[in-house]
Amino acid sequence: MLKTASVRLLRDGGSRQLSQALQSGYSEAVVPSIQRFCSTPIESLTNSKANGDVPHQAAADQPRDNSDCCSEPSHGINAVRKQAKNHGPPKRGLRENKLPGMDGPTQEECYHEKKLPGRYGLSQKGCYHEKKLSDTPFQPVLLQKILDTHVSALTTILDTWEKDGNRLERNKVLMVLFHLRKQRLYSKALKFMDWIERRKLLNFEERDYACHLDLVARHCGLEAAQKYIGRVPTPFRNEVLYETLLVNCVCKDDVQKAQQVFNEIRDLSLPLTISACNQMILLYTRVAHSKVIDILTLMQKENIEPCHFTYKLLIDLKGQSNDILGMESVLNVMKDNGLEPDFSTQTMVAKFYISGGLTEKAEEFIRGMEVHAKGSRNATRSLLDLYAILGRPDDVKRICNSCTEPKLEDLLAAIVAWGKLGRIKQVEETFEALVKISPKPASKYINAMLNVYAENKLLASGKKFLERMCLKGCPSNPRTWDGIVKLYVNSGELAKAELFLVKVKEENPDRYPLFHSYVTLLKAYAKKGDIHNSEKIFHRLKEIRHPGRTPPYDLLLVAYASAQVTPYGFRERMKADNVRLNKTDIERLRCLSDLQTKRVLE
Repeated sequence: MLKTASVRLLRDGGSRQLSQALQSGYSEAVVPSIQRFCSTPIESLTNSKANGDVPHQAAADQPRDNSDCCSEPSHGINAVRKQAKNHGPPKRGLRENKLPGMDGPTQEECYHEKKLPGRYGLSQKGCYHEKKLSDTPFQPVLLQKILDTHVSALTTILDTWEKDGNRLERNKVLMVLFHLRKQRLYSKALKFMDWIERRKLLNFEERDYACHLDLVARHCGLEAAQKYIGRVPTPFRNEVLYETLLVNCVCKDDVQKAQQVFNEIRDLSLPLTISACNQMILLYTRVAHSKVIDILTLMQKENIEPCHFTYKLLIDLKGQSNDILGMESVLNVMKDNGLEPDFSTQTMVAKFYISGGLTEKAEEFIRGMEVHAKGSRNATRSLLDLYAILGRPDDVKRICNSCTEPKLEDLLAAIVAWGKLGRIKQVEETFEALVKISPKPASKYINAMLNVYAENKLLASGKKFLERMCLKGCPSNPRTWDGIVKLYVNSGELAKAELFLVKVKEENPDRYPLFHSYVTLLKAYAKKGDIHNSEKIFHRLKEIRHPGRTPPYDLLLVAYASAQVTPYGFRERMKADNVRLNKTDIERLRCLSDLQTKRVLE
C-alpha cells in the first residue's frame, strides 16, 4: 500500500512551482546528401527512391505524426495489456532520456525508407517507390498492398485481395497493424480495421476493440473515440478499453476529458488499476501539480500499491522542481516499500544531481551505479552519457575501453557522448569503427553524426559527411531533415533552412518534417526579432497540424518581444486556438503594452 509518508512527501512540496513541467514524448538519426552540398540544388535533399535493401530504421522515423521528441511508443491495446501485466502505464510522456540504441527495430521490424535524393536517387517526377516486401510471416504481401495504395482506394483494394481467395489471418493483421502504426500511418490502419470489422473477417476480442479505439482517437479525435465505445459490445467495455481512451486523453493534455474518463471508470465500477492512476499523475504533473496529491490519496484509500513507474513520476516531479531532498525522500520511501530503483531511475536521479549543481554527489552516485553496470550494455551506454554530461572525457574513454567487442548501439552511445564533449576526432574515429561493422549505416547512426556536427556548428564537416553518406546510398527520413535544418540554423543559414523545409514539404506529400524542425527555425527567427519570417513559419506549422501539438504561440511572442513591437490581437488569436497564456506570456504582453503606452505618451 502507498505509505502515508510518500503522500506527505508530495504534499510538502505541493505548493512549489515546478520550473519545468513533465512533458510527453521521448526522446529517441541519414541524410540526403549531395556531391557538392554548397552548390547542389536544395531539391536534391528532399526526395528519394529506394532500390536496395532497407537497413534498420529508428522507430521514430515516421510520417505525419512527427513529434520532435524521438520515438513515440504505440499506446493502444498492446501497451495497456503490457502495463496490466507489469503494473505500469504505457511509457509515453515521462521524459526520461532513452538509452542510445533502444529505439531501433529488430531485423524483422525493418520497414520502408526513402533513399537519398537528387541525381543520386531522385526520380524525374520526384516520387519514390517503397521497398517490396516478400510474403513471409514477418512481411506479408498484404502489407505491401496497403502501403502502395492511397487511403481513398484502400477498401477497394482490400475487397479485391479477399475475392482473389486470400485468407485473412490474425497474425497477418497484427503484423500489418504493427508496421502501419510504426510508420504512424494511422489513417490507413484505421481504414484497415474498419474494413475487418465491417466485413466480420475476424472475431473481435478485447485487444481488437481497444486497438480500434486507439486508432479512432489518434486519427479522428477523442470525441469520435468516445462515440466508438458505444458501438463496442457491452462485455468488452472493460477497464482496458477505457484506459486506452484515458491514455489518449493524457497524451493530448485534455484535462477535462481525462477526468471524465477516469471518473467513468469508477462510476461503472470497473477495476481501478495502478496504470490508470499513473496516467492521471502523469497528466497532473504537466498541468496541475497540486492535484497529484489527490491521486496519491485515492490510491491509499483504494489500497492500490504504487509501482516503479509511480515512484519514477514522483522522483521526476521533485527533481524538476529542484527539490533534491524531496527526491531523495521519495527514493527512500520506494526502497522502504521493497522496490529497488532500476537503472533508468538511477540515471534520472544522477541527472538531477548534475542539474542541481551537486557535482560531487552526482559523481559518487554514478560510481555506485557502475557496480550494477557490469554485464549490462544498456547500463554502460547510460554511463557514457552521464560522464559526458559531467564533462569527464577520461571516464568516457575508460567506459569505452571496457566495452569489448562493441555493438552498433555501443558505438552510437560513444558517438553521442564524445559529441557532447566536443571531441570531434573521437566521434569520427568511433563512426569509422561503426562503418566497419555496418558499411551502409542505418538512419539513426547517420543522424547522430549529423546532430554532432550541428551542435558543434561544423557546417563544412556536415556537408562532407552528407556527401559521403549519399554516395553510399543511405536513406533519409524526417529526423535526417531535422538534423539538416539544425545544421543550417546553428550555422546562421536560416534562409537555406527555410528553403529546405519548403522543398521537403512539396516533394514529399506522404511525409512531413518534424514539428521540432519548424520550432528550431522559429526560435532562431524569434531570437532575431524577425516578425515577418516568424509569422510565416508559425503559419506553416498551423497548416501542417501535427497531431497532439499546439501552435507555439510562446515562441511567436518572443519574436515580438525581441523586436519590441506590440502584437495586437494576440490574446484573441490564442483563444481561437484554445491555447492558454502562461505567466511568462502574460508578463511579455504586459511589458509590450507598457512600451506602446510609453511611446504614445512621448
